[in-house]
Amino acid sequence: MRIGEFAQLGQVSVRMLRHYESMGLLAPDSVEPFSGHRSYTVAQLPRLNRIMALNALGISLRKIAELIDADLSTTELTGMLNLRRHQLRAEQSAAAAKLAEVEFRLALIEGTAMNHPDCIIKELPAERVLGQTVVLGEPPFDTSEIGPLFGSVADRLAEAGIRHAAGVGIYSDAGHGTEVTCGYRTETAQDLADLQVTELEACTAATLIHEGSMSRIGAGWQHLSKWCISQGYSLTGPCREVYLETGHDTADESDQAGWIVELQQPIIV
Repeated sequence: MRIGEFAQLGQVSVRMLRHYESMGLLAPDSVEPFSGHRSYTVAQLPRLNRIMALNALGISLRKIAELIDADLSTTELTGMLNLRRHQLRAEQSAAAAKLAEVEFRLALIEGTAMNHPDCIIKELPAERVLGQTVVLGEPPFDTSEIGPLFGSVADRLAEAGIRHAAGVGIYSDAGHGTEVTCGYRTETAQDLADLQVTELEACTAATLIHEGSMSRIGAGWQHLSKWCISQGYSLTGPCREVYLETGHDTADESDQAGWIVELQQPIIV
C-alpha cells in the first residue's frame, strides 16, 4: 500500500513515517526506483505500533532505535505502558489539585472586590434527604468524588422508582475532615439499605444564590459567613448547597456557566 494509506492505517502522519525511515526505525517494504514512491505492508503495522508506544513512554527515537530490535515481549511492553499510564494519571491528579487551589484563591481574592448577591434570611422547612456520604480533607476540597456520587444516588433512586426533587449537598465538620452528604430531597418514607437518610430539621438560615462555576463557590460561602457575623448572627448546624440548576441540558456538562446553587447557612438569631 502507498505511504498515505499506511499512515492512515497506523494513525500517524506521512511526515513522521519519513522521519522514522530516515532514522532507520521503519523502512518501506519497497521503493519504486524511478518515482521514489514508497510502499508498506500490513505486516509492518506491529513495528510501527511498538515505535509509537515506546515514544509515548517518553523514550527518545534514538533510544528506540536501539530497543526496537531487542525483541521486547508484549508483556514487557504492556507493563511499561501501564506504568507510564499510572504516572500520567498521578501527574494529572496533582495538576488538577493545584488548579483547584489557584481557582479557589483567585475567587476569594476577586470576591473582596465584587458585589455579591444579597443575603436573605429564610425559614427552612424540615426535609428528608436520601443520599451517600464522603469525607473530604481541608479546603480547597478535592470534589472529584462528589459528581459521581450524586449520579450514583440518582440512579439508585430511579431504580427504586422513588421520585425526588433538587439535589442537596450537606456539609458538616466531622473532626477528621469535612463530611459531605450528596443526596436528593424526597418525601418518600421508603428507606433503601444502600442510601443514608438525613432528616434536616426546620431552621432559620441565611441564604445566597451562587451562579456559575462551582470552582468559585468558595467566595460565595466566605461572603455569606462574613455577612452573618457582621449582622450578629451565630453560625450553627450543617450548611447546605441546593442545586437549583445544574446545566445538564447543555452540550458540555463540564461547562458550569449555567449552574445556579442556593447556599444555606443555618443561624441563631
